[in-house]
Amino acid sequence: MKMKYKISSFCLSILMTFMIVLSAQAQNSQTFSGVVVDEKNEPVIGASIKVVGTGTGTITDLDGKFTLSVPAKGKVEISYLGYSSQVVSDLSQKEIVLKEDALMLEETVVVGYGVQKKSHLTGAISTVALDDVKDLAATDLGSSLRGLVSGVSISGGEGRPGEKSRIVIRGSDVSSSFSRSDANASPLYVIDGFISTETEFNNLEPTMVENISILKDGAAAVYGVRAGNGAVIVTTKRGVVGKPKVSYSGQFGVADAVSTPKMLSAYDYGKIWNGARAATFDQQQDATIMRDLFQADELEMMKGLNYDLLDQEWKAAFTQKHSVNINGGTENATYFAGIAYNSQDGNLGKIKYDRWNYRAGVDVKLNKWLKTSLQISGDYGENRKAYNKVGGSSPDLDYNTLLTRPRYIPDYIGGRPIAAYGPTNSEKPVHGSQDYHYGVVQNSDNHTETMNQNMFINSAIEYDLGWNEITKGLKLKFTYSKSISTNKSNEKGTKYVLSRMIDRTGSGKHLYTGGTEIQNEDSNFGIVNIDNGNQLVRRFDRSDRYQMSFMATYQRTFGDHDVSGLFGIEKSESELEDSEAAKADPYSFTNGQSNGAFGDPNGIFSRTESGNLSYIGRVNYAYMNKYLVEFLIRSDASTKFAPSNYWGVFPSLSLGWTMSEEKWFRESLKGINHMKLRGSIGLMGRDNIAAWQWRRHYSLQADKGPIFGGIDSNSGSTIGIPNDDINPNAHWDKSYKMNVGVDFAVLQNRLSATLEGYVFWDRDVFAQRSGSQVPSTVGARATDENYGKVNIYGGELSINWRDKIGKDFKYSIGVNTDYQDNKVLKMHWPDMIEIDGLHPGGRKDTGTWGLEAMGMFRSYQDIEEYFDRYNITNYLGLSKSQVYPGMLIYKDVRGKQNPDGSWNAPDGVVDLKDDKVKISNRSNPYGLAVNLKAEYKALSFSAQISANWGGYGFVPTYARSAGHSRTSGVSARDALSFINMPSFWANDMFVYEEVRDENGNVLVEQNLNAQYPNLSYDINKHASTFWKVSSARVALRNLTIAYALPKQLINKVGIESCRLNFTGQNLLSFYNPYPDNFMDPMSGEYGSYPTLRRFTLGLNVSF
Repeated sequence: MKMKYKISSFCLSILMTFMIVLSAQAQNSQTFSGVVVDEKNEPVIGASIKVVGTGTGTITDLDGKFTLSVPAKGKVEISYLGYSSQVVSDLSQKEIVLKEDALMLEETVVVGYGVQKKSHLTGAISTVALDDVKDLAATDLGSSLRGLVSGVSISGGEGRPGEKSRIVIRGSDVSSSFSRSDANASPLYVIDGFISTETEFNNLEPTMVENISILKDGAAAVYGVRAGNGAVIVTTKRGVVGKPKVSYSGQFGVADAVSTPKMLSAYDYGKIWNGARAATFDQQQDATIMRDLFQADELEMMKGLNYDLLDQEWKAAFTQKHSVNINGGTENATYFAGIAYNSQDGNLGKIKYDRWNYRAGVDVKLNKWLKTSLQISGDYGENRKAYNKVGGSSPDLDYNTLLTRPRYIPDYIGGRPIAAYGPTNSEKPVHGSQDYHYGVVQNSDNHTETMNQNMFINSAIEYDLGWNEITKGLKLKFTYSKSISTNKSNEKGTKYVLSRMIDRTGSGKHLYTGGTEIQNEDSNFGIVNIDNGNQLVRRFDRSDRYQMSFMATYQRTFGDHDVSGLFGIEKSESELEDSEAAKADPYSFTNGQSNGAFGDPNGIFSRTESGNLSYIGRVNYAYMNKYLVEFLIRSDASTKFAPSNYWGVFPSLSLGWTMSEEKWFRESLKGINHMKLRGSIGLMGRDNIAAWQWRRHYSLQADKGPIFGGIDSNSGSTIGIPNDDINPNAHWDKSYKMNVGVDFAVLQNRLSATLEGYVFWDRDVFAQRSGSQVPSTVGARATDENYGKVNIYGGELSINWRDKIGKDFKYSIGVNTDYQDNKVLKMHWPDMIEIDGLHPGGRKDTGTWGLEAMGMFRSYQDIEEYFDRYNITNYLGLSKSQVYPGMLIYKDVRGKQNPDGSWNAPDGVVDLKDDKVKISNRSNPYGLAVNLKAEYKALSFSAQISANWGGYGFVPTYARSAGHSRTSGVSARDALSFINMPSFWANDMFVYEEVRDENGNVLVEQNLNAQYPNLSYDINKHASTFWKVSSARVALRNLTIAYALPKQLINKVGIESCRLNFTGQNLLSFYNPYPDNFMDPMSGEYGSYPTLRRFTLGLNVSF
């Protein structure tokens, strides 16, 4: 009984004590209420309100208001991204005005496996605010980042629908280019902690991304494998505490070519053809050439012909993008969900690209110390285009043939599709591409359809050991991620029929239309059967990857000491299976299935797998926010290597000194508001080699015919060796990276800048032997070896000016520029290095080389004098009798190369290899991007101007000669019979003497003072100083004007914010080096699908 009484008394005492403590706390606490506004007196929605030193807090509502219980003598910190945080001790203050933070030093930046305060960063890490790209109408995320980060180059992503961009950080493509197997210059992509691919990164929807961090130096060592190329870290959006918030972002626009090249009219083409065909014409002897020339009446008729098929088929394309996101939650659970649709029609035919994105996630706080999260995301895309296998398989065959088809040739006559057989009208084409007919291919349902699908599951559970004073700041986290990616493609190619017009109109029988004697009967049209692949093909591949990790993190502040650390174990595995099946001879009524073709089936399939195991450690220390140290180390194992070479160890050390925090600095250098010096050095590794190259895999092959002996001697079934040799000694290549940088700000933080300098020492670079280094008796290609040595170095500068004029006008000017160079110190050098080849100690970009043009032969006397003066015995394989006026004059610069690498004096032989001269040291080495922003009340403006200079190039090969890769094996003169040329050739091609028809009409005018050589001669197409043009580029890339509707108006109908914007992309080139401005430098490569100019109208609404 006494024991029960004592227990009851003890429990009652505890209860009374607890109530007294609660009462005391209630009496010693107070309610703090107020409103948070910005400098425009607009409410700041979602600002963090937190009691200093505790986990107690809340956020502001739609009106910027908040209410929070604060202990006596407690202080409250108010913070919001992009604004300077404030600590309030006077709780009677009812309005808190947040000011913009130009440097945002208190902002947290995503780094490898965690976050750090910007003020504590010691590595070269750049961040991208997604607000800078949200208005752009790109179909991939990478191309939106162009010009926003120094040291990062981005190519592609602006042409054909669905085209993806490529990111290269600090010249990482230099060392990777020497490897053939699985060479990859792309950085490592990490999305929410999961190692991802470049395609998965580009497919991300910008409205679902919170931020992007780009690691450019030793800081990337925390990711080890492939981090030698840098790392791009993406954090997607998560739920935020508060009422449900729905946002919609939509874009509607058009995409059209920046420009298409200006081409010769039908009449000008006819004159050029005559001048080229008759270049060596003897009117008394060569009646065949006379028959090939357009006659006077035909030339007159050609003035009225203009079958511009590209203009006929090309159209502005409609683009649209929509995304809807919702987020919200309580202190214990937050959620985020979004769905997006992106569509871009093609400018030609049946090209089309569609993609859906989805993302959903929840973060749950199970109790004060335990929380978990789950995210599911993915995308599904479809890309459709015409199937082209006639005259080559280039994806640009459709565009190129429309562009270069001579404009006197129609595509149809009387409903018959016409083959472009040119003025000679031979029964067989000069080249297979003449049989390509855009209209027939587009209308025949011959197509290639690709479907890509990616699905990701990310889960995590985290336990905070903050319940104990000793373990306070220590957190344990386990993550598991899984991805499944599938790619399917269906190809359908059949046969089609073209018509060849037998008896044409005009006195020379060269024209299809324009005359009065056109015979449109069926008997006047021959049948041409064309094979466009003639098969059904199905391809399928599936990639399964998983990644799991265990991380222990620690972060604690002890007075002036800030300590944090990380230890983790990470394991990942991937598996890829692919298969392909084909069946020839589909029926004309085929259903696209295997039973819709009667040919023999064939198929292949394969499977590969690889895995990684990693240990990660990192320690950070900051003293008084001015002395900063970070040390990290990572050990990786890759199954791409033999077991004895699995492991690689990658350490990194970085230091920082915030000088502006020193008392003496503040007193003596008051004009400098912020200055930090930092430096890092680290080792990264790459496994850029195909998996299982260290083992030999044999296969059984069916009879391949005789080995020795006669045709009746069969080998029978044989053991097949791999195409590549093995390399059991392959191991991680190494990239030692050193970076030094300085961050500073002056003029009250209005002017800030970051200056970086770096050196990379790439060692054991994967490289492949070639040529004479591998005897043909080996029977296999050489595999990649750890052999090369490359040094890469450069500098970067980012400058930003932010200021205000009056109360309402704000503006900023940002400039990003960089310079990068390299030296290749060791590689598999050939026995004899050509004059324009890569030399030991030289840069990978060997520059622009070509023949030195001394002018043009304008008479036979010029030819005689040249050959006599320079003792020429061989002119690019031609004798003196084979050289004609209208050919370019090239200089005999040097003789043959000696075994020791030196060169002999000029030897009277003009050789395409030996006589090259350096025209430009390298491709444009200098460049900058200027990003402009301005805001006045509800109006905002942004623009980007880019410039590159310092190099020289040539007029494109295809523009200076009709004979090129699309017409391989055909002479320039013959190719001109079906290839149109750019406009600058009109009336400016050299013609030695005029040619008249039997009636005395001039068919070819003499043009001895022409600027350009005669197109008849292949010799004129070579790269030379004659065709030299500047590679400088200056362009207005992006321009956005936006207007935010007044909140007092839209809040009445339940809308939190509403913003309209009009955006233009790839708008204007300020400099054009090409003759007659026949093409725009911004439009891309001549003859390829052009860069697109986009205009979009956007709407952003949140509820």
